[in-house]
Amino acid sequence: MTQHKLGKQQFPGGFTVIGTGRLGTALASRLHHKRYRVHSLFNRSEASCRKLAEETGTRLYGTFPEERNQLGDLVFLAVPDDQIAVVAKKLAERFPDLSGSAWVHTSGATPADVLRPLADCGASVAAFHPVQTFHKKNRQSAFDRCFVTLQGDPDLCGELKHVVQVLGARPLVVDEQQKMAIHLAAVLVCNYYAALFFGAQKVLKEHHVEVRSRELFGPIVTQTVDALLSAPPDEVLTGPVVRGDTGSIEKHLALLKAIPEWDQLYRSLGRETLALARKIPGRD
Repeated sequence: MTQHKLGKQQFPGGFTVIGTGRLGTALASRLHHKRYRVHSLFNRSEASCRKLAEETGTRLYGTFPEERNQLGDLVFLAVPDDQIAVVAKKLAERFPDLSGSAWVHTSGATPADVLRPLADCGASVAAFHPVQTFHKKNRQSAFDRCFVTLQGDPDLCGELKHVVQVLGARPLVVDEQQKMAIHLAAVLVCNYYAALFFGAQKVLKEHHVEVRSRELFGPIVTQTVDALLSAPPDEVLTGPVVRGDTGSIEKHLALLKAIPEWDQLYRSLGRETLALARKIPGRD
């Protein structure tokens, strides 16, 4: 297998992924696909880890690293946010000398400082967060053109740029506050989008429309997202607010009396939509 160089620094010892959930699995799989060596894999469920090891040709895997030589030169902690500090502390206690190694976690909401115990052992640390969702169907394509935010040790972030590019993604070096702002914005446009679909389904069900929201609204949502990816939001906006159709809005609010928990959200989003509509030329 070809050994690649990543900028000025090399990672001849390969990569380790601790935590083989959806992101960890996609990361290991993508590195292997790009002909990089996955040195070791670790996960609380060894069965899950074993399956990924077979796919990536990784001989060393288990539930937790026991010896220093089981770790690659760059270690990804792809564990749940509330476990990062716990795992970092446990690793620091087990390996008091981590000089020359690089460690990153993959959380969007957690700064690199959570890895301070590893830095105190001599490691370089950073946060490496793909602005993307991961599932089985996009394991190989998820990194294509997505941004990966990098925050932490400046030299390591510089080297991580090359890793991001190898994955097919786009690096974005940020500070701690910018990192959190990006995560918040991602929640608004991604996670809450799913909640809106759920709300749409509740409205349909309440009024006995026996069609799934994803089937009914799939075409219009696809068109809207495609438009938003090529033009500013005020140029894409449609609907009763931009038309000044107060009659339709009043009828919507009447229907929402049966679903009061969504009434306030409708009103709040309506106010934001009105502010956006006012940016359109020809409107007050």
